[in-house]
Parts: sequence; structure tokens; C-alpha cells
Amino acid sequence: MKYKIDAADRGLFYSRNDPKDRRLGELVTREKIEDVTEGTVAIIGVPEDRGITANKGRAGAAGGPDDIRRRLYRLTPGFSGDFHRLRIVDVGNVSTKELTLAEVHAAETEAVAEIVARGGLPIVLGGGHDLTYPGVAGLVKGAKIGRDGMGLINVDAHLDVRSDENGINSGTSFYRALTQLPDRALCGEAFVEFGIQEQYNSPYYYNWVLEQGGHVITLREVSERVMEFFLQALNAAGKNNRAIAVSLDIDAVRSTEAPGASASNPSGLKAPELDKIAYLAGRSVKVKYLDIMEVSPLLDEDHRTAALAASALFSFFRGLCER
Repeated sequence: MKYKIDAADRGLFYSRNDPKDRRLGELVTREKIEDVTEGTVAIIGVPEDRGITANKGRAGAAGGPDDIRRRLYRLTPGFSGDFHRLRIVDVGNVSTKELTLAEVHAAETEAVAEIVARGGLPIVLGGGHDLTYPGVAGLVKGAKIGRDGMGLINVDAHLDVRSDENGINSGTSFYRALTQLPDRALCGEAFVEFGIQEQYNSPYYYNWVLEQGGHVITLREVSERVMEFFLQALNAAGKNNRAIAVSLDIDAVRSTEAPGASASNPSGLKAPELDKIAYLAGRSVKVKYLDIMEVSPLLDEDHRTAALAASALFSFFRGLCER
């Protein structure tokens, strides 16, 4: 289907009007998808959370894309990476007005596919975690990825491999990725679940992932060795020169630092650990797609969760500078 894009609000692009203190809101430009060129990093939002409520979760993540922008564009370029090497554009939000959830998914797939076909690296801001499936489907379509050509890493407290036989919801993305992508672009051995918390997942779904040949790296296993284990995840997903997609569900981080999540938990990764994961993803030349899902301003405290997502994006950009 033909998608419609709503431009991001100009008011989100922060500036201190000080050439000695430039902010990302001044360095990231508002563009159209048609302006994406080879090597462009393209931020696109999908303000949609019906998949969360369909999974009996708490609404609010539809406001996530703009709240992440609000925090991201106040950040400076820092001093450990040359951000001026990057061309980062914000192409706005996929319009969800008067669309069914399935139609939103189709529109997201087409928008991401066009970004990728033009040589861009898409960063999708959600929104419910069901939006990862149309995002990676767009990567597959835009890059014309064939059988076993893509690896996928889900950084999450939850496995999210529920069947979609009763409809799409925020728990179905990775079931769909493993069973429904064209030409079986994702095979089980290229799929990694990272930071999973055993107490919030059914043994049935854990065994299902293993039966597909997938890898499950639990929070308990990761412990204090996040970078080491995430490098292992990148190696598994990217074997045989596969293109890698990385999905960050904000509820992978403990609720003291990420209260604004539909399914926040007292245990989880620490904020600096999410930054390390995002940095390593940015540094890997095989990573061709990133999303951050389930930031919910309605559930947040002092925008801490949006600030966490923004910090992870900053770390991803810093990694990109080192490619």
C-alpha cells in the first residue's frame, strides 16, 4: 500500500542558538524519504500501540517516537566521535490515521523498504513491539535479501514469539519474522534473543525458539559481561555475511531506569549496559537496521525512559562514527 508520512514537529528540534554549543536538533535535518541517499541514517517514527493493548499491555507507546525525539535532539554531538561524518535525517512519522493495525504494518514496511532501497540505514522509533516485524520486512524487501540472508537480535525481557493465529499483537513479531518473511530470509540459527528474563516467559515459547535453531541468552547469563555476550550475539546473527537487524525493547532495562514501559520489571539491564549494546550495534558494519520500541510517555517519570532511549541512540551514532 502507499504510505503517508507526517513530518516531525519543528518544535522537537532543539537549539540553544549558540554556535559553541550545537545540539543534535541542529545537526539532524528534517527531510523526506525521497531525499535519502546512500549512507544516510534515517529516523522514522511509528506512533502506534494497538498491538500492545491487543496483548493485554498498557497503552501509551504511541507517544514514544516524539518523546524520544524531544530528548534526543537536546543532546550534544559529544566529543568522542565525529558526528559530522554522519548524515542523519528525520523523515517523520508513518501516518496511522484511519488505518487498521494491519494497514499501519503495511505502510511501515513500504516506508522502511524505500529508505533501504535508497541506501539508507533506518532507525524506527515505536510504538509497540509488533512494529519490529514490518520494520525488518521492509529491510528484507528494500535490500532484496534472500534465504538466510538476514540475522536478527531481540534485546528484550520477553521472547515475543507468540503465534499470530488470533491476530497481531506486541508479542508476535519474532514468530512472524521466523515463519513469514519472504524467501525465509531469517533462519532460526541467525536469530538471537538477548537479555531474556526467565520468570516472565513460558517454557513452551523458550523451547519453540530452540526448536527453530535460535539462541536464547538470558539476563542471568549476561550478568556483568554484556559487551562480551553481545559480541557473541552479533557473530551468531551475522555469520556468513548476513545483514543484521537489531531491536531494542525498552523493557529490557530495569524499571528504576525505564519506568515508562508497558511491561516494566524490577530486574533487567542497567542503562549503561543498553548504551554499550547500542554502541556495539552501531560499530558493526553488518547492522543495517535498528529500532527502539515500547517507550511510553504516559507511564514515564520525568521523561527518564525517553532519555534512556535517546542515550542509546547517541551510543549507536557513536558506534557508526567508528565504522
